[in-house]
Amino acid sequence: MRSRLVAALLPLVVASVLAQTPSVTFTGETMRLRSAAVVAGPAGSWNLTIEMENDNVNAALPSSFRRWWHCEIANLAPAGAVLNVSVTNTGYSDIILPVWSQSTNGTTFGGYSRVPTSAVPVLQGTTHRFTLVTPPAVAAIRLAKYFPYSVTRKDAWMATLAGHPKIRSIATLGNSVQGRPIHRIELTDSTVPDAGKVRVWIHAGIHPAETTSYFTVEGFVEWLLSGNPQAEVLLDHALIELCPMVNPDGVFLGNYRVNANSANLENEWTAPYNSMQPEIIALRTAIEGYMGTVASPGSNPIRVLLNLHSSHGVNYPFHFQHVANANWNATTNNTGVIPVVNVVEGQWIVRFKARSPFVNLGTTQSSALTSRPFVESMCHDRWSGVNGWLNAPGLQSPVMAITFEGTYLRGPDTTTWNTEADYRTCGAQMGLALFDHLGLQLTASVSTYSAPCATVAMVGSLSPQPNGSHVATLQLSGATAQALGVLALGGQQVAVPLPAPWQACTLLCTPDVTVGFTASAAGAATFVFSVPAQAGLLAFLQAVTLDWTQPPALPLDATNGVRIQNNY
Repeated sequence: MRSRLVAALLPLVVASVLAQTPSVTFTGETMRLRSAAVVAGPAGSWNLTIEMENDNVNAALPSSFRRWWHCEIANLAPAGAVLNVSVTNTGYSDIILPVWSQSTNGTTFGGYSRVPTSAVPVLQGTTHRFTLVTPPAVAAIRLAKYFPYSVTRKDAWMATLAGHPKIRSIATLGNSVQGRPIHRIELTDSTVPDAGKVRVWIHAGIHPAETTSYFTVEGFVEWLLSGNPQAEVLLDHALIELCPMVNPDGVFLGNYRVNANSANLENEWTAPYNSMQPEIIALRTAIEGYMGTVASPGSNPIRVLLNLHSSHGVNYPFHFQHVANANWNATTNNTGVIPVVNVVEGQWIVRFKARSPFVNLGTTQSSALTSRPFVESMCHDRWSGVNGWLNAPGLQSPVMAITFEGTYLRGPDTTTWNTEADYRTCGAQMGLALFDHLGLQLTASVSTYSAPCATVAMVGSLSPQPNGSHVATLQLSGATAQALGVLALGGQQVAVPLPAPWQACTLLCTPDVTVGFTASAAGAATFVFSVPAQAGLLAFLQAVTLDWTQPPALPLDATNGVRIQNNY
């Protein structure tokens, strides 16, 4: 009887145990592993070994390209599971706190966040080990080296941009090896003529899993379309050409560094016109179309080109500045860049650091461009460095083409691990740096209108502030000593006689806000206040004084009007 009961219950027990054994899959978009194994560990835990795989399962690629892993772990215990994770066959040695996304039903997953800091990996050889405790009621997690970014997410994000008045166009420059579109978004204020606008080119994701570049792009575009005054002025003066994902195949396939042909697209810039990679053909054709030639430059050639990447082994975001070579020659001495390009790169870096405390933490690295890789070489060697581009007949500005690298480690507070949000903020700060780099300002003006009633008059001046606001200073003079007064501020200019017995004087603005004051012994007064950086702001001011020392007449006087206007 007992043996029959055990035999009956045994399949149920085995099924119950199997039901709680975690399972690992890696077939989803952006996912990449070679193998995964799960065995029982000590004290009810599970030992998970996930082996990293080369991009495209291409054994010929170097181990330094093997830097991306992403998988899904399902069938977790309802009460929570302890997972002892070993990531093997890795091609990177820096310690990166992984990220996860959680699901309570095994189907719908939330956003990614860093795993608890108790799971900081320990490196042993080429294996990163950490222990992860899943929360109760979590049925499945997605686990990755760093925050993933997918083609699906890019397409969904781009769909939210369609129809915005500052999006002039969303075009396809070409298709990837596997036929995915390579998009270009153009942003500008189309109500302002293009003549004189500066063209800015930005691309992200040549190396597909360097995902800080995508978050930077999202933050930059969000800022551009936010109505921020600096963003509005930038769009008045610039044509922004943005390629949000250059290597969509690599992203979809879960590659770290190459496209579907196993080509490192960044190295293709060494000889861009010999490259047969469709992604490079699409980019080089568009860039060439905007630039034109030395003899016939484009109507708005690219002046700023930002090449967005992510870098291992570095705490904070940084730039590669190219070495100045005063004797640069295209055939005999073609390392580095001509000095003027080095200078303008330095100016850009200073401005980005000034706008971004996060970027300011990084240390600029040097690049000699020895083998002429990177799109920066193409921009320099075909335009900036060619005689006739900066001087006659081109008479153009140098092309400031530079690589900006995000990193996987620390955040702007120098303590916590960085997040997607940190790089979206970085994108907004990049926009402010562009505003500064192009020499733009939030300008305001102050002027007087109408005449004073009698002797009292007012003039104004404005002082610009770093945040785009202005400090206004109004000076009143000609009042009687110790006269009582009211300063009125309104949103409309009017011409209304004051009530009897002072009807000889005119109210020149709506008194929406009033402030009382007393003139000095010299019959003067000074008013200092901030004018916010608000597009289209228009304000009218007037002061009215009363000579209380001469009862019962109490003579009244009124100044001219003062108009303050933000000119953007």
